[in-house]
Amino acid sequence: MTMKKFFLTVAICAVAAASVNAQVIKGAEAQTLRGPYETNRLFDNMFIGAAGGVNLYQGENDHEIDFFKERLAPAVQGYIGKWVTPCVGLRLGYYGIKAYGHSPLPNAYNEYIAGAKQKMAINYIRGDIMWNISNAISGYRSDRFWDIAPYLGAGVMWNKKIAGHHDTELAVTAGIYNMFRVAKALDITLDINQTVVNQRFDADSRARRREFVASASLGLAYQFKNREFSRAHAPVDVTPYNNKIKDLNKLLQDANDLNKKLQDELAAERAKDKGGKTVYVPGETKTVPSPFAVYFPLGKSTLTDAQKSSIKYFVETAMATNKDRTFEIVGAADSATGTPKINDKLGQARLDAVLGIIKACGGNYKISEKNLGGTDEFSKTDNKLNRVVVIK
Repeated sequence: MTMKKFFLTVAICAVAAASVNAQVIKGAEAQTLRGPYETNRLFDNMFIGAAGGVNLYQGENDHEIDFFKERLAPAVQGYIGKWVTPCVGLRLGYYGIKAYGHSPLPNAYNEYIAGAKQKMAINYIRGDIMWNISNAISGYRSDRFWDIAPYLGAGVMWNKKIAGHHDTELAVTAGIYNMFRVAKALDITLDINQTVVNQRFDADSRARRREFVASASLGLAYQFKNREFSRAHAPVDVTPYNNKIKDLNKLLQDANDLNKKLQDELAAERAKDKGGKTVYVPGETKTVPSPFAVYFPLGKSTLTDAQKSSIKYFVETAMATNKDRTFEIVGAADSATGTPKINDKLGQARLDAVLGIIKACGGNYKISEKNLGGTDEFSKTDNKLNRVVVIK
């Protein structure tokens, strides 16, 4: 097998890989995922395998001996590896055992008999970089039946020592690793490769500068947990959301500051009036309550806990001591914003919110209701003062 023929075989297998996407093992069908993929932990997606097959040494004169009877030699391999991503894997293993050749020169490999069959004990430690083209072309599937992974590897190949002969050489290998999924953790493997080594490896340094060793092995590979991959999710840019939250928090803080200012002003006025003016009625003393105001943020009709507490205090003091008095509750919105229809609805909603707290306090009070809608009655210069409910 020449290198040209070998790489032609790789190309044919690459085309075939595009058609294996629909081939899955029996059971629930997994989802096809495309990258980028999450990188798993160090010992996830690891595998270990062993296989046996044949080696075919390709020296200068090996065609002189019978192909099937004299050139095919037993081969074994054992390896451990890891899939870094569904498409890229790393593997380290031992390969070899024997190889047969032929040389017209007498040497230790052919028992010093010219023209005799050579017998070599091959040992090869090699590291591989693997590319799973099934996942690269068709997307990753954990249940695909057939995966094809071409690879390139390099390592050290050695033989028994011979006087004056370099028994250890660097070697380079290209191959195709086929994985047939028979169970979630187990693959049947078919490994076909071609190795290039210095031509002096067989102790015959004539003619061409390099020689080849072709190998085909069938075996099993076990997949360690975790056996699957997940697609990596692109990071979400949360800056616009953070900016929006920041703006809303500022608006909320401004509203709270305004509410506190108005509450302080109201408390100051109450302190001046000491709850209202004292008038004398024959037979009893009564306190005439001052008007009470509850202010709202723009577009809002809900009450804070502090506002609810203030309303309850007003009911329990001013209203409770003046049950014969009719209290008018006036709801309003500012006329500078919103439409008349919206402002009318907002004024009524604010009025109803305050009235709900008064009713929740109990007591039989005389109440009249008035909704001004959009107005500037309370202030012609500061619209915030028109977003109010007044009890008087």
